[in-house]
Amino acid sequence: EFGDQIMLVTDGGQLIRCPIDGIRIAGRSTQGVTVFDTDGKSKVVSVSHISESDEDEDDADSDEPQSQE
Repeated sequence: EFGDQIMLVTDGGQLIRCPIDGIRIAGRSTQGVTVFDTDGKSKVVSVSHISESDEDEDDADSDEPQSQE
C-alpha cells in the first residue's frame, strides 16, 4: 500500500527504514532485489512491515500533547 515502509535491523544494530513503493517488483526468474547492503560480516536479523495506518494510530496513542495547527 502506498505510504507503507519496511524496517530492517542487523545483528550489529544498524537499522534502515525505507518506503515499500521505492522497491521494484522482480519476476520469479530473477535473483531478487537488494534493499540493504551489509558490510559482509553483519546479517539482517529482523524485518518489519510498518503500515501508514499504524503510524497514525501511534500518534493518536501518544501521551505527548498534540500541537494544534
